[in-house]
Amino acid sequence: MDLVGFLIDPVVSYQFIRVALITAVVVGLTSAVLSCLLVVRHQALLGDAISHAVLLGVAVGYLVGGTTGVLWGALLVAVGTGALITFIERHSIVKLDAVMGICFTAAFALGLAVISVAQPRGIDLFHVLFGNVLGVTTGDLALTAGSGIGVLAVVALLYRQLHLWSFDPQGAQAAGLRVGLLQYVFTGLLSATIVAALQAVGLILVVAMLITPGATGILLASRLPRVMAVAAGVGLVSAVGGLYGSYYVDVASGPAIVLVASACFALAFLFAPKRGLLAQRVRRRQGRQRTRDEDLLKALFDADDPTAAIALPGVAERLGVDEAEVRGRVGALTRRRLVVRANGAATLTEAGRAEALRVIRTHRLLERHAHDADGLSLHELHADADRREHELDPADVDDMDRLLDNPAVDPHGHPIPTAKGELAAIGGRPLSQLPPDVPAVVAMVRDDRADALEEMVRLGILPHRTVRVAEAGAAQLSVYVEDRLVDVPGAVADRVYVTVPGRPEAPVEPSASPRARSRKPPRIPAP
Repeated sequence: MDLVGFLIDPVVSYQFIRVALITAVVVGLTSAVLSCLLVVRHQALLGDAISHAVLLGVAVGYLVGGTTGVLWGALLVAVGTGALITFIERHSIVKLDAVMGICFTAAFALGLAVISVAQPRGIDLFHVLFGNVLGVTTGDLALTAGSGIGVLAVVALLYRQLHLWSFDPQGAQAAGLRVGLLQYVFTGLLSATIVAALQAVGLILVVAMLITPGATGILLASRLPRVMAVAAGVGLVSAVGGLYGSYYVDVASGPAIVLVASACFALAFLFAPKRGLLAQRVRRRQGRQRTRDEDLLKALFDADDPTAAIALPGVAERLGVDEAEVRGRVGALTRRRLVVRANGAATLTEAGRAEALRVIRTHRLLERHAHDADGLSLHELHADADRREHELDPADVDDMDRLLDNPAVDPHGHPIPTAKGELAAIGGRPLSQLPPDVPAVVAMVRDDRADALEEMVRLGILPHRTVRVAEAGAAQLSVYVEDRLVDVPGAVADRVYVTVPGRPEAPVEPSASPRARSRKPPRIPAP
């Protein structure tokens, strides 16, 4: 049989297939739209609760009105149970999940009790619980179609209110919406949908159709209208696919429909372009590679000489990784034309310097924000910014810059690159090279050692503080910080840069200080 015959022959040949197909489509579309609101509101179990309670309506409806009373009894009990759950939750301190558990178990137990006592012969419990869309009559179709169309019409009419209420109940109440009434309306819509799906998927499996399409839509879209459109498509495919599976494979219609919906969710979970499992793994791998590349670009950037060739062994030591890994990453950056490699060293290209400055700008703005907004101490800033600097895109960085009123320096005193990639020169000299009894101002502190920064914080040697060397020793200096005399270890003094008011400052030559005669003054590195 060809594909056209496979799809057309059952519909042309049998009226019950046509009735079942229309019923399945209505159920699939209606339950899919409501499932989005249920999933967004984290109330998926509300559908489960009402569906179990419907068994009582099925039993009582059959006893009162025979087969024609089943759906009406189910509808009345569903609406009543939903309203009762909402009423108890709104007028007691008991949480919604507990209220649902109490109400649906009580109604379900009462339904089983009625069936066990009355023993109605016209109720097929298997079809009630698991559905039989191929057994839908024309009268059932009319009630199902009317219920489904009514639900979709109300959702369309109240879409804006339901949208706001689902995402922000407090905001909806502040905007003047009657959230209590909306809760009752939503529960009524849910009850009508469950009754509409009674013949197609049954009481037990209807909860799957009230969760799976919406969950699939969230994996494939982000805005609620698109989520609803995707969920409706999943509901439609599930209903039609399950119907044909039930016809050709001779399996119960309810399980067949739910299995197709579950297969759609599984495919979305694995292969969704943005939120699927494989896409997340690819992004994580790319994120790790980007982090390593950006850290390497920062390490290759020399603020004193941006065109300098940086030896790769020193870069590996600084980053704390194997030299072979550094060489491999440098090779990748070379292919991207961000780096030029020669003789065991690497030099940033113009594009590489721009990328390095972008990362440095992000890092220093994050430090500024963490210090000003979150109150982190100086020795905590560097590690915090290192973790977060790779997660922000340029628009986020520009927003943070505006929020901070375009700061010129980070809390350590390092100049922050501009959005155009301009980096101010660093003036000043190390505190270890400051002559005694010369008042100076702390301009910047290096952030390459957390222990040194912690000691600076303890001693009060912070940017903008006034300092004056009282006595310089071989291992430490006695320094007045404002009016307080403290002993400053040499490793700390080497990492504090100061300027003398009224004098143009530049890094002091090694011969200018006894402590610096054996080596060049330390370069201020990028973070």
